[in-house]
Amino acid sequence: MAEPGSGSLIDLVGPDRERAIPVLIDSFAGVYRWHAKRTLRTVSLVRAALVGGEVVGVALLERLNPAVGYVYYLAVRATSRRHGVGARLLDDAIAGFVGAGVRIAYAAAEGDNAASIALFRSRGFRTVERKEQGYLEGGLGAWGLRSRMWIVSGEVLLGRRLAPEPPAAPPPGGR
Repeated sequence: MAEPGSGSLIDLVGPDRERAIPVLIDSFAGVYRWHAKRTLRTVSLVRAALVGGEVVGVALLERLNPAVGYVYYLAVRATSRRHGVGARLLDDAIAGFVGAGVRIAYAAAEGDNAASIALFRSRGFRTVERKEQGYLEGGLGAWGLRSRMWIVSGEVLLGRRLAPEPPAAPPPGGR
């Protein structure tokens, strides 16, 4: 089995995205599998972890608006779990979002997926409560973005501030 950090990360573009399907089939069932495969074809960016030329993990990423990034899916083949592949993909996603000027990143996980939630929390994500009208660390509205994130019953929404909000412009007249 591959050591943590081995292999490479690449973008899957066009027909090469089909290489991610075995990972999604191995990682999800039912409606999640259907939605992950559908999202694979429409999402802006698919990053893949390769070991020995084989796709062993994928991150499906989207920019919901200029300031907000979303990790739609983070999936790793069962045989490659617990080897740092998911952490490497998440770190890569965060770095990509930061490099693109994204100020906040979101992700969702099934409430009983302790490993996934622990991974996101280890990278500074926190639970965003459904009652919140905005992300309390800066005011970007999590509530209004939920419909684009496809949060379903039983999922936990997680968020992390990547950069501070820009200072408010002074009012006209200099006051």
